[in-house]
Amino acid sequence: MSHMGKIVISGPNAMNLLTHLSSNKVPQSAWRSRYTFLLDDEGQVIDDVIVTCLAPNRFLVVCNAGPRKRVLSWLGKHSDNEVVRDVTMDFLCLALQGPKAARVLQLLTQWDVDAIKPFAGAHIDLLLGERLGTGRTPKGPPSEVEGWVPFADSPLRGLVDSCLVTRTGYTGEDGFEMFPPRELAEAMWNATLAAGREARLEPVGLGARDTLRLEKGYLLSGTDFDGRQTPLECGGERFIRWDHEFVGRDALVSQRARGDYDRLVGLRMLGKVVPRHGCEVYHGGTSVGIVTSGTSSPTLKGGIALARVRPAVASEGTGLDVLIRDRPHPAIVVPLPFL
Repeated sequence: MSHMGKIVISGPNAMNLLTHLSSNKVPQSAWRSRYTFLLDDEGQVIDDVIVTCLAPNRFLVVCNAGPRKRVLSWLGKHSDNEVVRDVTMDFLCLALQGPKAARVLQLLTQWDVDAIKPFAGAHIDLLLGERLGTGRTPKGPPSEVEGWVPFADSPLRGLVDSCLVTRTGYTGEDGFEMFPPRELAEAMWNATLAAGREARLEPVGLGARDTLRLEKGYLLSGTDFDGRQTPLECGGERFIRWDHEFVGRDALVSQRARGDYDRLVGLRMLGKVVPRHGCEVYHGGTSVGIVTSGTSSPTLKGGIALARVRPAVASEGTGLDVLIRDRPHPAIVVPLPFL
């Protein structure tokens, strides 16, 4: 996942800056993470990001690769005395995902991995090239590295052979996203594969991640939204905290009051066909929407899709047709997530 954008924001008003730009509440406690939207003035999604609080005045924003430059520009436009630094090329992002992820990670560190809760993080020591054999499981880092104390002019470096780990991911499974510095790239990769041998750990690419995130109904930047949709049109209202002021809030309030916006729904194909991004959706011979993401689900063994449709046909159980290779194929609106 190393193509993902990694941006560090620091300064006395870093919290206020992110709160002003975030649809969700920004985490205020160190080592907590939160999924949120960055919106433009019209309430349209610039990107969906995960914000991790490293310290009261320092945050990591992980954004998507495509809109990274726009995110950087947007953060810079609204910043005052804050420092916005792009460290995308300085750090990897390796997503260790699955029910045995914690067991594998524990072999790479003396840190108590179970102490890292979902959507929380830690800056951990690494044992690269060897398995954990000391039996020691420290409960936290020494105080001098808390909050990723800068090291060697890098805002993320702490201890030598160490990295930030967050218990996040975009697969629906338990797991961790690891952010080692680039000089540890090969060692980290090889050590992780070695630690996971007994657990049958396998390297996979974005194709596997795409089916996993879609089965959970998670959005994909550039596919399920492209800068022209609001969170309400993306099924993301649960990530809007209406009780705070943020850029785009007024536009969302007006849109929600009107109620005439398209809805993002889950579709389950009734035949053995695979819907894809861009397929038109019909109801009674009338075009009512478009597929934003589609795939053949390895778990459900059938075609599934996210589609943006008119509100009148967005109810669970509504029968629709998806146009695939110029032929209509029946589908039904189902609740999300698919699994």
